[in-house]
Amino acid sequence: MLKYAIIGFGGLGKLQLGNLLALDEERGDIKLVALCGADPSAFTSNVKINLGTVDISKVDFSNLSFYEDYRELIEKEKPDFIISTLPTYLHEEVATYAMDRGVHVFSEKPMALSPESCDRMMESAKKNNAKLMIGHALRFDPAFLKLKEYIDDGAFGRPLRAEFSRYSATPTWTWNNWILDPKLSGGCAIDMHVHDVDLAHWLFGVPDCLRSVSTSNKNELESIFTQYFYDGLFVTTAADWAMFGSFPFEARVIINFERATAVIKDGKLTVYTSDETIVPLVSETSCYMNEMRAFVEWVADDKECQNISLESVRQSMDIAFSEIESAKNDQPIYYEEE
Repeated sequence: MLKYAIIGFGGLGKLQLGNLLALDEERGDIKLVALCGADPSAFTSNVKINLGTVDISKVDFSNLSFYEDYRELIEKEKPDFIISTLPTYLHEEVATYAMDRGVHVFSEKPMALSPESCDRMMESAKKNNAKLMIGHALRFDPAFLKLKEYIDDGAFGRPLRAEFSRYSATPTWTWNNWILDPKLSGGCAIDMHVHDVDLAHWLFGVPDCLRSVSTSNKNELESIFTQYFYDGLFVTTAADWAMFGSFPFEARVIINFERATAVIKDGKLTVYTSDETIVPLVSETSCYMNEMRAFVEWVADDKECQNISLESVRQSMDIAFSEIESAKNDQPIYYEEE
């Protein structure tokens, strides 16, 4: 029986708890032993996130230990793995502390706030033979997996142009508004935009060149807009969380192939050709469940996930850091051919 704990029991922590309890019921070989968070009074309450309300009213917490200090939890409970859904500025600290003590780690995106922090996380995983997965859930989304299949097998010819966009009202719902401080979150460019940076990298690889602009009107690094240049492919990305309060969250991806246009909006994939509109049948299992299953199977069964690796995520972070540098210096960033 593998013991696990969730560190950072806010919206995503509670969402992943539901997935892990379902996996426990299915597998019978993992057990939740403890929770850790800054506000114990909120441990057993439902929470609303941009994915909807996470209902934990039926969860039995009676046999669990509760901690406010993750170090005390790890030392006393000695879990086999942890799920870290903490604010970004704590990602490196918690992951390396756990891995240095032989604990496997699932850590939410983004990986960390600097290239040096990312490297230290990777070094700790390697040194301790620990398994570290970063929570880029969209790599596990059935619609995006189908889209990648179209790209890889050339079903509609080559992709010629792609557009990724993500817009949100200003996120004022975090503890002490930590997310609005780029020193703690990386701003929109790292916290929200990293989804699309990682998707573009996963789907198309490293660009030959990129150029970015950003704005800091309401909050520092509140938006970022980037052009990626590939051989025969032009990609644009846009992310902005400076919309006003009543603006609904919106994310969309468009890829124009030689023989079709594919769109993912609100999690639904639609393909438009000259003759028909296609809505492919894909699994309805959530990307968060899929990624947690992949992590548990990696830890428990040594079944390595093929569609995500630490090295690939690290490269995505390099691209995101390059975008900030490009926007700051008003200069393009060029990547050398390997």
